[in-house]
Amino acid sequence: MHRILFLILLALALTACGSRPQARIPTTTPSSIATATPSLIATATPSPTATATSSPTETPMPPPPDPTKPPVRPLPTDLPRITPAAPPIVGEVPADLLKRIIADAAQRSGVDASAVTVLRGAAVEWGDSSLGCPQPGMGYLQVITPGYQVILQAAQQTYDYHADTRGYFVLCTR
Repeated sequence: MHRILFLILLALALTACGSRPQARIPTTTPSSIATATPSLIATATPSPTATATSSPTETPMPPPPDPTKPPVRPLPTDLPRITPAAPPIVGEVPADLLKRIIADAAQRSGVDASAVTVLRGAAVEWGDSSLGCPQPGMGYLQVITPGYQVILQAAQQTYDYHADTRGYFVLCTR
């Protein structure tokens, strides 16, 4: 009696621990159809009124996910777009940068800032980090550097200022 009870419990334990077979996607080669397990293949069962183009009665399952790869999560699309506040611009040159450049030209020429005339102010792309005014003995990054060119006139003198978008500027005296 104990032996039968033991064998029944052993059979139940082995059945519970066993893995369930995974469905395979059938291929179209005749040799694989002949050797495949019939319970895993989707078959078309013709009925008396079925046409020659009947569809399979069972859809194959997709392969299980690869446990070595992290799951792919979609990016959230409902996040608000953050747009930084743009500085006030006079023409194409930011007003605070233009004010600092005018103050520098006024100090160099010895006139009041109101006597300085803006001849040109435009956004440009400098060919390197020298802002178009390389100094002897200096090394510069060879990257396109966005910025501004401001040409001023003060006390019958013309001043050519080159600036980057972070507010750094130089008087170009070439």
